[in-house]
Amino acid sequence: MELILIILLSYGISNIIVHGTIFDKLRNKADDVNPGFFGELFACMMCTPFWVGFFLSLIFQLCDYSNLSPFAHSGVDCIYLSVFLDACLISGTTWLIHTFQEYFE
Repeated sequence: MELILIILLSYGISNIIVHGTIFDKLRNKADDVNPGFFGELFACMMCTPFWVGFFLSLIFQLCDYSNLSPFAHSGVDCIYLSVFLDACLISGTTWLIHTFQEYFE
């Protein structure tokens, strides 16, 4: 159940960052600073969720909520590996949800 909540939380945060009007100024500023890197980072539904997942997992590890981290909860002892794998999992599942959403629109 925690895994589904983490995936939906990450999808929501990523969707707001990539498509929400509240972040229009941030996306435009990032695109002005470095269009190749930051412009893509805040416009990509595979890139943004990776970093959202990375920071969520890092926060879970540092605040001793490692039971919310999918890979730390399943027995990965190395924090660095757990954070990286969590970020990859969240990026992939968010991209999958986004792809289904785009297909049905």
